[in-house]
Amino acid sequence: LLDEPTNHLDLDACVWLEEELKTYKRILVVISHSQDFLNGICTNIIHVNKNRLKYYTGNYDAFVKTRLELLENQMKQYNWEQDQISHMKNYIARFGHGSAKLARQAQSKEKTLAKMVAQGLTEKIENEKTVTFYFPSCGKIP
Repeated sequence: LLDEPTNHLDLDACVWLEEELKTYKRILVVISHSQDFLNGICTNIIHVNKNRLKYYTGNYDAFVKTRLELLENQMKQYNWEQDQISHMKNYIARFGHGSAKLARQAQSKEKTLAKMVAQGLTEKIENEKTVTFYFPSCGKIP
């Protein structure tokens, strides 16, 4: 476990550490704010989100790009599903008690809607929470 391993290192020491870790053959858990450092040493990323682990291959930049693409696709899928659900519910409400033909179509849409829900709908993307700290001034320190 390496928690901010470059924090108190000068540039030469950071370069040395990065070169050493590139050839390290075991699993490392690294916490760092240095994207360049992570790009230099990471070959796989495990992202922890909502008590779940998701595995990504590649360095940090590849992880960010892949995750963004997946989130965009998930949001598109979610929006499409919500549009379909809204359309079906409106159709069912309007024509569910109309003529026999329209009522049958409404029942068909109701079954389709039930299947969509039973198969599982795409989860809505929630923004990750950010925490802001405020430290009041402690005054002049002697």
